[in-house]
Amino acid sequence: MNSSAETETATIAQAPQPGWKRALRSPLTKVAIAIIALSLLAYFNRIKPEAFHGLSERWPWLLAAFALMLPPYAIVSYRFWLVLRIQGIAANKAQATRWTMIGSFFDVCMPSSSGGDVMKAGYVVRHAGKGWKTRSIMAVAFDRILGLLGLFLLAWFASVAGWSMVRDLPQASALIVFLTMVCGGALLAFRILGSQFIQKSTRIQSLIPRLPAGRQIGNFIGTFHALRKQRGLFWAALGLSVLNHLCWCSSLLCICTAVNMSVQPIQGLIVFPLAIFGNLFGFAGGFGVGTAAFDLLFHQLLSLQGGAVVGLLFQVLGALSRLTGLPFFLWSKQHPESVSTEPPTHFHAPA
Repeated sequence: MNSSAETETATIAQAPQPGWKRALRSPLTKVAIAIIALSLLAYFNRIKPEAFHGLSERWPWLLAAFALMLPPYAIVSYRFWLVLRIQGIAANKAQATRWTMIGSFFDVCMPSSSGGDVMKAGYVVRHAGKGWKTRSIMAVAFDRILGLLGLFLLAWFASVAGWSMVRDLPQASALIVFLTMVCGGALLAFRILGSQFIQKSTRIQSLIPRLPAGRQIGNFIGTFHALRKQRGLFWAALGLSVLNHLCWCSSLLCICTAVNMSVQPIQGLIVFPLAIFGNLFGFAGGFGVGTAAFDLLFHQLLSLQGGAVVGLLFQVLGALSRLTGLPFFLWSKQHPESVSTEPPTHFHAPA
């Protein structure tokens, strides 16, 4: 990355924190947790070496799993372009793709849970120019939030559409209630924060600037208002999130077949998104907490052993797929983008 982008990224990433928080967020701490978690899974026989023996005969399924991991990067790149439009940041599809791929690459290279997002935000901030830092960071944050919401929506749609096939699963009723609360609560929060009542209420608008970090809070609420004004783009971005995770779940079905594990597709579409959520904690966290999440959910909800093996293979292939972002990063270093001196004018200006 060029020096200007590095400066912006460092400004976003670095903030004064207590020593214990810095220690907890240290990459070394997270790698250590991942190693301990994997060691415990192996010690308690949750990761059995014999589970990998037949993979040489079923390698085409692993190849198919890897191939299904590649289309999501095109999907989320287009989604990020839509999110940038919603936030009023003028960028073309090639730029959105490049930033997305660089972020994906740094999700692997930086063991933290937000390393890729920080790098991506640095590029967007630098492109957007002065006065657009909050909007740029919120665009990256919204992109992540929409991805998570799409993950849970996919599980909810599958549980409703295939209820007759999944109602006999352990804790099926509690699961659908949980998914309904998460999806409904998130959509309700979007609706409330973006409502005209908050935007037009003089009492609320006069109160916000007096709050600690009032300006940031005002800009934060303004981004939700931008979502309400462009509902079509919002629902399109959310639909792309669901499609993105449908590809990842299909990849997991191939991995299950590769390890000779039988999972009904409709059941997988419910359980897999919850297991994928365990990989939210970054590269190191995914290999630790994520692997344990796979093992627990496969055992509790599908009554299957070997979930840790599936999770481990999923994380290895996922890490390899993210390395496809390296050429985009190298190209960006050789062809740095110019810094905008004026706010973009293609869309609405920030609040």
